[in-house]
Amino acid sequence: MKELRKEHVLLKADIKDYRLLLWSCQTSSKMRFEYLVEWDPDCLMAATNEHLPLCHAIIKSWNHLECFTVYFQTALKYHPKHLGFLFQKDSSRKTAHERAIEKYGKDNTFNVIKQCIPTDTKLPILHHIVRDAPQCMNDFSLRYSAWYLRDKDGRTFKQAALASGSKTSKNDGQFFGMMTDDEIAELDPVTNQYPFLTCAACENSDLSTVYALLSRNPSLVERYIEQTAHQFTEEARMGTRKRKRDSDDDDDEE
Repeated sequence: MKELRKEHVLLKADIKDYRLLLWSCQTSSKMRFEYLVEWDPDCLMAATNEHLPLCHAIIKSWNHLECFTVYFQTALKYHPKHLGFLFQKDSSRKTAHERAIEKYGKDNTFNVIKQCIPTDTKLPILHHIVRDAPQCMNDFSLRYSAWYLRDKDGRTFKQAALASGSKTSKNDGQFFGMMTDDEIAELDPVTNQYPFLTCAACENSDLSTVYALLSRNPSLVERYIEQTAHQFTEEARMGTRKRKRDSDDDDDEE
């Protein structure tokens, strides 16, 4: 394959056009699969087979759990931020994780996941779960104790949970009851907003959730108003300075 690539007989486009990743994703051709992925890592996400994402196609096409293992190990290596596309969905909105459980069983699927992601991982796996597959939280929380990690954006697990919109006071009142005063007053590192604002901005937000948070610390409303006023003042000041610089530049050109 290296010689074919060197002679331009094997092209990068062939990986997707001829579904080479699907056919090579087996233990007997693992080196070939890894070589192709190294050449074009994006194909792990973009390649499709019969309109299925690659991971789903592999699960559907091969009965051997080892094929799924080969894929997940390699995908996790190149795309850890996407958790190896474990929660990539097909047209039926089923995740690859759910399809794997249907095909191989829960115990076998989790054995593969734990083989690739040790239980003492520093990867914020629970952040991914609460965002992409909150219905699987119980299964993963039993196996991973990654509650206290922060993700690549600096978010805690609870901040990620609030931002995902999967938590409301109606469906998980205990979650909000266990938030500390510091957590309720901590700004989200991505949006720079308090938790009550994060919840208010979610698509499935409800007033009871916002009220539950504000009742713990009503002064956050005043802080937010002060913060917003200060931000507007700074933006206006910067705009004034920019207009002055532009005016001075125009005068110099004249």
